[in-house]
Amino acid sequence: MPTIKPSDYSTKQIAISLTARALAHPCRVKMVELLIQYPGLTNKELSELLHLSKSSVHIHLKKLWDAGLINVTYFPHALSLEITEKQIRNYRKLETLFNFKSRKTYHLSHLE
Repeated sequence: MPTIKPSDYSTKQIAISLTARALAHPCRVKMVELLIQYPGLTNKELSELLHLSKSSVHIHLKKLWDAGLINVTYFPHALSLEITEKQIRNYRKLETLFNFKSRKTYHLSHLE
């Protein structure tokens, strides 16, 4: 993947891209929703809830944190996770903006 050159894109364009990439995986969307539902979860608790390794959870959390969707505090042997009211409002705006509806499938062959 080519490197993003700051002079090629505005701060706004980079921020939108980071947010879109962070929410491009259903696991990360579920993580945000779990943090809204259960404030103060740790990476270990998320790992258990999602049946994922702690290293996989860490990779997903880093993308969410880099995009500013969650806050992470490091403690020995654990990460404390937080989502602020402002972050929740921003997430809810995205839900509204895209008007998400349940579908039976998301496979491209079914869109024809």
